[in-house]
Amino acid sequence: MASVYKTVSKKQARELAKQQDQDEEDVMMEELLADADDTSDSDEDEDEDAVETAKKQLAAGLMPKTRVLMLTSRGITSRHRHLLADLTSLLPHTHKESKLDSKKKAAGYNLLLNSLADLHSCNVIFFLEAKKNGQDLYLWLSRPPNGPTVKFHVSNLHTMAELNTGFAGNCLKGGRGIVVFDKSFDEQGPVMAKPGNEYRGLIREMLRNVFCVPKRGVKGMKPFIDRVIGIYGVDGKIWIRVYEIRESENGGKKKGDGEEEEAKPAHKSKDGPELSLVEIGPRFVLTPIVILEGSFGGPVIYENKEYVSPNQVRRDIRVNKAARYAKRRDVQTERISKRSNLEMGLGERKPGALDTRTLFG
Repeated sequence: MASVYKTVSKKQARELAKQQDQDEEDVMMEELLADADDTSDSDEDEDEDAVETAKKQLAAGLMPKTRVLMLTSRGITSRHRHLLADLTSLLPHTHKESKLDSKKKAAGYNLLLNSLADLHSCNVIFFLEAKKNGQDLYLWLSRPPNGPTVKFHVSNLHTMAELNTGFAGNCLKGGRGIVVFDKSFDEQGPVMAKPGNEYRGLIREMLRNVFCVPKRGVKGMKPFIDRVIGIYGVDGKIWIRVYEIRESENGGKKKGDGEEEEAKPAHKSKDGPELSLVEIGPRFVLTPIVILEGSFGGPVIYENKEYVSPNQVRRDIRVNKAARYAKRRDVQTERISKRSNLEMGLGERKPGALDTRTLFG
């Protein structure tokens, strides 16, 4: 009887344990469903809050938080590497990444760069691509993951460390700068009013996202404004210059003999010191090539018809050299044919009476 009672009690215990497990599973499923509903509502609320805060920031004149991912492709030169280092030191809201291996781009730049931007929480991509063993440099500006993307050709490049360029300024690392666009980027200006120049507004917005540093939320940023970044549109190209705002108490510097050296024209303020601009570099010129709708892909929104690729320029130079060489060869063959027609030989001198072969032959 005792053994039968034990077996019956074991069966009852197993049934009770199964019922408790089922009850717990039902409770857990109900909690999960309730949590899912709560999370969906909370996500919608968070999205609405984010939109409202962004609208409030824009209304108050504040920039939304931006972080720029800066990286290069393989095959760049030392000048390109120094350019990227100068830009990362000037802009505190950037994140510098190692070189992107272009040999492993089975899925293209689209997937690699967008995944890197998502990994480092960056909403702007500044990608320098070198081609032809560093002869040509291209700049890609993109807003991941939906775009747009602007492709530029970089030329007339000068870095901070180059000598004999006149860069005599020195500003504080981590400070902010004032970004100045000329009248060609003004929506009410004469250039933007012409049909076909609507793309300049998009380029202005992309460059503003790169060079404008947010007022807050940037690690290592100092509350100083000691530089001016000038962006000018001339001859269908974009010229970028960086200047330091220098303060001076006196109008000139004293020489060793006691004479005063003439200073550059400065802004004279009534109560404060005189202000002047000194270029610190880097300087470079951007030529817009194409604008894509997506991030490193998608349909073409704008294409610069006046752009001539560096390969075409080098080909034209080679063709001109070959044409000059062919012209010289034609003149030479024509001269030889004329001499042969006049029975003058191929330029050989007729033997004289006092020649060595005539005397001792």
